[in-house]
Formats: sequence, C-alpha cells, structure tokens
Amino acid sequence: MQHVTKLKRLVIFLLAFVMIAAPVGASAATTYQKGSRTYNYSGSSYTVYYNSRQVNTKKKTGVLIDGSIMIPYKACLVKRGPQMNAKYNKSSGKLVLSYEGTKVKLFVGKKKMKVNGVKKKISVAPLFVKFNGKKTLVVPARALFEEGFGFNYEYKKKKKAVYIAEPETTTNSAPAEVPAAPQTGGMTAAAFANMSTTQFIQTMGPIAQADYKKSGILASVTLAQAILESGWGKSELAQKGNNLFGMKTNLSGNTWSGSVWDGYSSVTINTGEEYGGKHVTISAPFRKYSCVEQSVADHSAYLVNARDGYSYRYAGLTSTNSYKKQLTIIKNGGYATSSTYVSQLTSLIERYNLDQYDR
Repeated sequence: MQHVTKLKRLVIFLLAFVMIAAPVGASAATTYQKGSRTYNYSGSSYTVYYNSRQVNTKKKTGVLIDGSIMIPYKACLVKRGPQMNAKYNKSSGKLVLSYEGTKVKLFVGKKKMKVNGVKKKISVAPLFVKFNGKKTLVVPARALFEEGFGFNYEYKKKKKAVYIAEPETTTNSAPAEVPAAPQTGGMTAAAFANMSTTQFIQTMGPIAQADYKKSGILASVTLAQAILESGWGKSELAQKGNNLFGMKTNLSGNTWSGSVWDGYSSVTINTGEEYGGKHVTISAPFRKYSCVEQSVADHSAYLVNARDGYSYRYAGLTSTNSYKKQLTIIKNGGYATSSTYVSQLTSLIERYNLDQYDR
C-alpha cells in the first residue's frame, strides 16, 4: 500500500512538471524566421477585422514583429476578408495580390512592395511564421491595406486588434434621404448615393480637372481628398451639405479670400478625429453648399489663400506638379489630424489612376 501511495505521488509530480514546462498560449508555440535565424515569438495575438467581421482564425492570428502587425495573408485576404486573388511563387518568394484593378507585389525577406508597378518601401518584410508547427506566410497589415490598396486601417492597442475597411464603407448606414439643395448650375451629392466607384471618378474627374486649371490644386489631390473624406460622396456630411471635404464653419487660417460659401448655411455632424495618437468623436458645425462644385471651389480657395498670420498656411502648394509634394504641404500645414493622411491619399491616387486628370 505504501508503494502505491509513493507511485501516486510520483505520477502527480510528473503531471505537474509537464504542465509547468508546457508552452502556455498560442504565442509560446509560435516561431518566426528572419534570414537564417529562427526566433521564438513571445508577444500577444492580434485579432483582424475586415468590415467589422473577424477574418483571422483562432490558430493563426496577427502577430507584432518589429513594430508592425503581421497577418496571415491566406486567412485574412484570400479565404476571408476582401477575398483577393493571390499568386505565390515559392522559388522567388514573390506574392502577388490583386483586387479591383490594383495589383500589389510583395517579396519575402525584402522591405519593398510594388503597387501597380510603383515601388514603395515598407518597414517590415513579409516572412514565415510557424503557428504550432504550421508554416504560414504573413504580411505587414498597415502597409499592405493602407498604402497598397488604399483601405482604411486602424490599430487599437488596448483591444489587441486591427480594423480594416474599404473607403466606400466609412459609414455604417445608408445615406439619409434628404431634399436636394437649391442648385446654382451644379449637381448635388444625392447623385452619388447609388454610384459605383468608377462612376464617381468619371463624374468628379472633369469637375476636379476644371478646378485645377483655375486654382492650381491638382485634380488627383482633389479627387483623393473627396473620396477619403466623403466616402465616395456617400457620407452624411456630403449627402446633407454637399460638403465633400469636411470643411467646418470655422477653420484654422480663416483669413482667406475667394470663399464661395454663403457664410451661414451649416449642418452639424458627429466626426472622428485623431489627437495625440488617440481617436475621438466630436460634434461640429460644417459648411453647407448648394452643389458639389461649390464645395470643390471653396476647398481649393482655402488651400490656396488660407493664412497663418502673415504667411500662407500652405505656401508653395501650387508651385509643384507632384501630387505627393502637394499632399505633404497640405498635411504639414495642419489640414489633417490623421498621422497616415498622406499615405492614404497617395494609395488612392495610384490605385485608381487619378492623376490622369492632372492634364
């Protein structure tokens, strides 16, 4: 009997030892390879959402490597999420992802990607991760979605999650039906309610192009800003106020000439903004226009003539024909609070070839 008791104690001890020594959690059983070296991953697991739906699996999650959220491309991009077309060449390590006319090429172990042939630098290269022994190719989420495909990307550290959505899905509800504002020879945003992205570009392209010839603001810049800020003309602000650019009733550098706003028409909207890296929602009064042409003209007049004291807020804006330089000047002048504003707009321009109207 004494020997049986000792045997039981030995079994209990061994079981306890195994439980202590065994890896705890998915991250403990995860490794990744950089070059010829293999590293144990000890960080957290990150959930990936696409249009508010989870697209990663329980076994294959997002991981944080060198400051970048890396996601399994097959699970999050091909089988779920946007369901992109994908081709991977094992011998060359090249991954090609295609979606609605945009083609992005990534290369395992290389900090670069090509978006419709245009080379871009990325901070972390695609690499292989082993989730519980299963080798999986992961890609940098922000660079791919935001800079590659022009999607909206948001990382929430406390929730250990990333949220991805296409520009046209920036509003969760259908546009409210509102009476069309009195026109002054122009069109109202109500026309955008049922338009496709192609139809929106074909409609707004000539308007932005005509404005470019008057103001010097590149049509591609105007179009990209309108797409991003109004959700392809479908946002509440656009539908209620024909306001495509988030122009508030009071603006920084408000001493400027050329405004076509009547000075009093407005609509109050809840809007999300970023301050000190934190996303907040505020309620603010925005300008209301009689037509979208007025919105474009007022926006351009602001960018060209807004002052900060005695200096022009966006000095040098119309002296360059580079949309990247114009976007940088606009961001540096304090126009936008988002830290990724320039990269988002650049991606939209390149994805939809908006610079075709810069002629």
